[in-house]
Amino acid sequence: MKNLELKNLELKNLYQKIDRCIFCKKNRNPLQHIHGYGSIRPRLMLILINPTYRNVSSAPGYSGLRFPFIGVRHFWKVLADGGLINKKIGYALPPRSAWHLKHTEATQKELFKNKLFLTNIVKCCYNHPHYPEKKIIQEQLQFLKKELQIVKPKYIIAFGGLVYKVLTGKNIVLSKYWRNSSRKKEALKEKISGLAIPVIPSYYPIARGNPKKAAAILRNIK
Repeated sequence: MKNLELKNLELKNLYQKIDRCIFCKKNRNPLQHIHGYGSIRPRLMLILINPTYRNVSSAPGYSGLRFPFIGVRHFWKVLADGGLINKKIGYALPPRSAWHLKHTEATQKELFKNKLFLTNIVKCCYNHPHYPEKKIIQEQLQFLKKELQIVKPKYIIAFGGLVYKVLTGKNIVLSKYWRNSSRKKEALKEKISGLAIPVIPSYYPIARGNPKKAAAILRNIK
């Protein structure tokens, strides 16, 4: 119990540092940072590139817990289709306009129950869907590495080719990778932040990605 409390305190301190981001202050970005969240020592750490204003908790003045995809039901449907969370819960979530605290709490419980940790490489939130600048990615990669050292997941799911490249330094063509590896259970153990963690590439789960193929990959991994 004490170890868990210590890990949570380490994460809290890390996210306080992130909230003092020099880039957001310089650009007068009013949106709040979106932190990582989920089970400590998870079986899967789901990593995406960055959050956007569609996350309810990014709004200025929001005082509750902040973590990825609060209010974005399409993402949770992909996790449900992939077998990572309860399908009834994933499909019962409302659109952003009708999202309430009870829905946030339902997703929290699913992350813990299924030993998942959800985060982004860049915690800065933007009012557009474009990728962050390279300098911001590089600056915040140090925070992700610290997050990895604290959480120590068994496996990493890298959503999108950019995330996979940032984590491993390797370019990947997802269609070619999964054409050759769709029946394989193993993943290469990459040295990230000094940890040998298998990194499994996946299609981005919403918007510019491929939700159906992402869900199929998650089912295969499960």
